[in-house]
Amino acid sequence: MLTFAFWLITLAAAIGLFLAVRALGAGALPAGLPALHGVVAVAGLGALALAAAAGRGSPDRYGTASFGPAAAILGALAAVIGLKMLVRRRSGRGVGFLIGVHATVAMIAYSLLLAYVWLA
Repeated sequence: MLTFAFWLITLAAAIGLFLAVRALGAGALPAGLPALHGVVAVAGLGALALAAAAGRGSPDRYGTASFGPAAAILGALAAVIGLKMLVRRRSGRGVGFLIGVHATVAMIAYSLLLAYVWLA
């Protein structure tokens, strides 16, 4: 389950990177791609939460046992910020600052997830 969560979140991160580059440029965002980003990310977050709840089943040799749950919590925070961006965008207000906060929180969560997966 952890590997599945990792690849779903990696796909969501790749889509998010594409969206960030498009948002910084002059191009309009492709219709439906932000929704796909959110759906894939939340699915990966759910899989990560299940994997973290099940535990690793192996001893914690590198002190990374809490990285999975921490990544899930930060991922949930990034999802909430993403929902706030959706609400602000629909009301016609700017989301530039929130994009930066969302990306920063999501990158920290992804970094923790990488360590959690690779240092198993």
